[in-house]
Amino acid sequence: MSAPGRGDASAGEHEQVADARVRELLDRYVALSGAALVPLGPCLFQLTVPASDTAAFARRSVVRLAYSVEALQQDSRAEMAIVGSAFVNQLIEAVRLRGTRYLVARLDPGLDEDLSPLALPIPLRGASAGVPESRFVRHRIGRLTARVAIRAGTGLDEHLAVSDPVDLCTGLVLTDDIAAACTATWETAGANNDVVDRWRLIECAPIRPMGDLVSKMLVSLERQLRPQIDAMVATAAHELALELGRIDRYYKALLDDIGGRESQIPDADSRAVFQAEHARRSIEEKERHAVRATVHPVQLSEWEVGVERAEWTMESMTGHRAAFVAQRILVGDKRWALGCPNCGVNAPSELAVCYQEHVSCSSCSNECSVCHEYFCTAHGVAACHVDGAPACGIHSRTCKSCRRVHCSTHEGTCDETGHDTCSSCLALCAHCKRVICDKHAAITKPEAPLGTRRLCSRCVRTCEGGTGEIVGPDEVTGCASCDRVVCVNHQARCSVDGKVHCSAHLRRADASRRLVCEKHRALCTYEPNAILATDEVCRCESCQKMACYDHSQPCEFDGKRHCTTHMASIGDKPGVFACESHRSICHVDRATFSLAGTSTCPSCGRLACSNHLLECSKCGRRVCSLDFTPGKQLECATCSRLAVNSEPPDDVVAAVLDLRGADAGRPKAWRMARDARHLLVELDLGWTRRLVFAVPHGDSRAEVVVSHTLFGKTRLRG
Repeated sequence: MSAPGRGDASAGEHEQVADARVRELLDRYVALSGAALVPLGPCLFQLTVPASDTAAFARRSVVRLAYSVEALQQDSRAEMAIVGSAFVNQLIEAVRLRGTRYLVARLDPGLDEDLSPLALPIPLRGASAGVPESRFVRHRIGRLTARVAIRAGTGLDEHLAVSDPVDLCTGLVLTDDIAAACTATWETAGANNDVVDRWRLIECAPIRPMGDLVSKMLVSLERQLRPQIDAMVATAAHELALELGRIDRYYKALLDDIGGRESQIPDADSRAVFQAEHARRSIEEKERHAVRATVHPVQLSEWEVGVERAEWTMESMTGHRAAFVAQRILVGDKRWALGCPNCGVNAPSELAVCYQEHVSCSSCSNECSVCHEYFCTAHGVAACHVDGAPACGIHSRTCKSCRRVHCSTHEGTCDETGHDTCSSCLALCAHCKRVICDKHAAITKPEAPLGTRRLCSRCVRTCEGGTGEIVGPDEVTGCASCDRVVCVNHQARCSVDGKVHCSAHLRRADASRRLVCEKHRALCTYEPNAILATDEVCRCESCQKMACYDHSQPCEFDGKRHCTTHMASIGDKPGVFACESHRSICHVDRATFSLAGTSTCPSCGRLACSNHLLECSKCGRRVCSLDFTPGKQLECATCSRLAVNSEPPDDVVAAVLDLRGADAGRPKAWRMARDARHLLVELDLGWTRRLVFAVPHGDSRAEVVVSHTLFGKTRLRG
């Protein structure tokens, strides 16, 4: 049956949008399953599905297909036959139900061909070859039909592709003439059934592992879809740039707003959290826009062909043996194919024997720089990342630090855990000089006290004073209060003892703003919530309580500090403070004075200031104002109590003799009164003459003597 739309004169009026691969797959399904495909109009067909396959087509036995937009508009029950549609998915499912491998045809083996000897035209490298053995065999040729989904970002493209023909027995990708012969038999499957009996006479070559064959077919599919993949890569790169720009602008505006009044981020310590989220979002977008191709195999179509093989046994200089086969398929131009059995390159320039005893060409083999054995790409590395020299699988390593491959020559041991790593990842610790790999090494920042350095885990210290940056042990000082360390750049010292402390043990004094540690913090009794340094408080000499300088004063007289409770300003010296021991209180108005600012009232014996001491007009003493007799001007209470005493005490008599002498006459009357300090005596000498004197208790000599006459008062003593 012809492909849909082919041979239809009116089909040219419609623009077909269906994929040719879909039409070929449908034609093959119709031809092999017994289905019927009937044209209904230009680019419009009806598919009648066999009863055994209705389950794959959603239990439908009739499906109408449109291969153009116009045909789809003409019939409302039709559906488009394009890759990605529901019908194509159902068609693929029906094909898989009938078998994932399909023998299309057996091509004429050409047994009448002569076996002509062939000399090996390819030079050998480090090996020798014997005489070839020629024989006829039959090979299987396969072409993989697959649905390929290409995803990147929000884009998804699906394609139905068919790989180039691959020799399933040798893994060689065949030429275009073989592909043309296979395509021709594809459309006329079953035409060569008359040669089945001839195949039984030919040896069948074993098929290589399907994993190796599929990888070669995938390379062919990728080559065919390369334009579509490149277009998807360009589109994804453009969309990724736009998305990353949007994310960068969002987080930049968010982080720049940190610390503002209207910011939703409480403080700058949250910046690292948002920066990590920014990096995570960027990585997610890069992964989402990465181009990925998913291959869904539909069916492996196979052909059997006759092949003439020439096989050489090759032996390397070190005794490794392998077979190299040249073949010519007896279909098409029947040319000899000398391809590399490892990579499939046709007519390689040179051959070598891999130490794993198979043949590889110069393009996919190298000489190990350690043991000088030849190896293929599957059994070694093409270049050690240290010096670029190749290494076989025995002498190749994968660095556990950088995950790159290297040879055993450039292998070293990390002193941290004793594991092996490449030499480029090893370096000395800047402090202890141990050899450390990159994985177990820490690199300090350029802002560190000693700049950028490499440190091992034993020498890594985390500075507590900054943001937890890594520094070396020679860049830190231990906290005097705990086991934390602080680097030179972030050190802070207690203002009292001068030692380094971490931030958890340092506080600023409220008044002076000096840094003090816990040991040298003190509290003022009068301001218990304030933080002070120990040298900012003192102990009161009076009550022994601790007080700061704002709540204490030094006494003017002894220089010792006392709290404000026990200090007072003295009235006789403005701005001068004195403690309780060096001040006195006037009992008249309770004002505070220095010790010299008050005197003892001779009458009542209490202290009084000079402002409240008045001179008595009779006895001449300075007496406190409260000790004057009311109603009598300037006469103290003691003078008002003077009473006649005819028998004076001996000390009074002695005081009189001291004043008047032994020859003086006797006074006419004696009047006496006693107060707190003196014995006050008044002598009546006649003719309005009186002598008033004050004798201190326990003394026989008058302290104050006043003479009163008609002409006035005269102070004779004191």
